[in-house]
Amino acid sequence: MSSQRAYPAPLPAGELLNLSPVPTLRSRVSAELSAEFKADRPIRLSRAPGRLDVMGGIADYTGSLVCEATLDRAAAVALQERDDREIQIFSFNLLDHHRPFTFRMPMDSLATFSIDKLYSELSESSRRWAGYLVGCLFVLHETGLLDITRADLRGVTIALYSTVPLGAGVSSSAAVEVATMMNLVDHYGVREKLDPMMVATMCQRVENFVVGAPSGLMDQAACTAGHTGMLMRMICQPHELQRPLALPEGVRVIGINSHVIHSVGGHMYGRTRCAAFMAHKMIYEVMRQMGAKAGREMTADPMGGYLANLDPEDYKKFFRAYLPEYMKGGQFLLKFGGTFDQATRVEPDVNYHVQRAADHHVLEARRVRNFVEFLTDASSEADGAKRIDLLNKAGHLMYASHLSYTNDALLGADECDLLVKLVREREHLGLYGAKITGGGSGGTVAVLANTGHGVDRAITDIMAEYEKQTGLKPEAFLGSSPGAWAAGTAVV
Repeated sequence: MSSQRAYPAPLPAGELLNLSPVPTLRSRVSAELSAEFKADRPIRLSRAPGRLDVMGGIADYTGSLVCEATLDRAAAVALQERDDREIQIFSFNLLDHHRPFTFRMPMDSLATFSIDKLYSELSESSRRWAGYLVGCLFVLHETGLLDITRADLRGVTIALYSTVPLGAGVSSSAAVEVATMMNLVDHYGVREKLDPMMVATMCQRVENFVVGAPSGLMDQAACTAGHTGMLMRMICQPHELQRPLALPEGVRVIGINSHVIHSVGGHMYGRTRCAAFMAHKMIYEVMRQMGAKAGREMTADPMGGYLANLDPEDYKKFFRAYLPEYMKGGQFLLKFGGTFDQATRVEPDVNYHVQRAADHHVLEARRVRNFVEFLTDASSEADGAKRIDLLNKAGHLMYASHLSYTNDALLGADECDLLVKLVREREHLGLYGAKITGGGSGGTVAVLANTGHGVDRAITDIMAEYEKQTGLKPEAFLGSSPGAWAAGTAVV
């Protein structure tokens, strides 16, 4: 399938200016940064939504199909050219939380850095936030799309305001990266050399190597190429976009933020990712030895470089028994020499849950495929009872994914377990299934539901009961909005 057909159509001119939180950013720039943003000079505005991981989650980095929805929460960026060659960045979110909210760097200094040096320069907690933005300018330079050493190139002033909550597992960082990158590529006139997946890939590089969070491409792709009210489908090998999946009529996805902070840079996310790639390397070695015994020399990975391509039945029959339940990183390095992953490093003293990680990733890939099949069949099913049965099957796959996050990926959270339990208890009100999202260990729970008023009451009741039991105040994500590529940028 042509990826072009999977990209959303551009919005009508000027519509970006009405999308939240762009109007708020415009007014705050005028009111609070009038000394930095010149009234007689144009300002370019951009926006990228957060995303709700409906199915696939962490299996993106092992090549699974993923299904992602865009939120109506978004990051917005304002950019204006300067007279000098300075890069000046402001964050209204940090300002509102009474934290250091400015960052400044000469463009000439940025041009001298390697990506490792830039990571080191921004490693202090008070400066790390700026990496999501200045990293985009660095990557544009690094890829050859922009030469920031040119003497005639002016610096930029950038202001950020985001309504995507931090630590909620809905891609707050990817939204900032994509909004910034889209603004820069239009400001410097290089968009015609790019497509949405190239933008997403550059943003992923910022996330992985400037900020140091080992995420897959799923988040940046959804923020860039997502469609309003539909599920972005992508086979992460590395990024084959399929046609967006229209939800069956009368069906929607909802997010409930547990307000338990999640971090894709957290140690368990990285440990689970590392364990999955350790399993991949071990299975590859077993395959190689099997081929040698049969007189066949293996010159390429039969899995095509992705654990998601391993048939689950073959995995259980031929390979699972070879994987240790746990293995020290040092023992693995001594025997296998490293993994195929460039974004994580095997730590010698860490005990990795190799078999469980493989269980999650191999079986999750099948769960996502079946989930899409059930939703597709439900869309064309005229019989009401059969349609409900298909939706229930899709929802129960979400429950299975959630359970695997806890038992296999070791990325569960008690509070998210409670939210899923409360959804299951109210299935009769039009709820079909729920699961923890993204990197797990807290964050948001995705819910598959119908559009009836009974569901609105059920969600309100779930959140009230959750707050009563945990003391945490949840929030619901109910809306959707276009990805950054379709929204484009606007000059005011």
